[in-house]
Amino acid sequence: MTTSTPAPTEAGLELKTRLNAYLEDVAAALGIRRDACTVDLAGPVTARMRLNWRLPGFPERDVDLMWHEEHGWSAAVVTHSDDDHHVVVAYLGGRTVASQPRLVARFAETLRTGDHQDCWPGAPTLRTAGGPSALAKELSAWA
Repeated sequence: MTTSTPAPTEAGLELKTRLNAYLEDVAAALGIRRDACTVDLAGPVTARMRLNWRLPGFPERDVDLMWHEEHGWSAAVVTHSDDDHHVVVAYLGGRTVASQPRLVARFAETLRTGDHQDCWPGAPTLRTAGGPSALAKELSAWA
């Protein structure tokens, strides 16, 4: 797991620990290695997990699960021009940005099979960024 982070503070270290634990559980639920995940703690906090399969309709493009501290999980395909540019195809939605890992895995599986019935077409705002302490609290189950 690769992490880009600003200078550590106590709140920042707590957030990093909890987020890494959460992402490790999500990776395990997806059946992928945790080193397939990159994290950016510089704000807004984001993460990206490369999946080892393609989406129907995009057979030539890599697919990533993206996590954003305000919108939660989305699935995106990598553009042809650059590995760092993505086109979001669906959002998980829900009540929290820290959806249970099994729900994230189910979201990915429904996309892989072409079933988009549980997906949100637009970015939900599940929370407003409030600094590392507030996000660490949201991830408290992964303390």
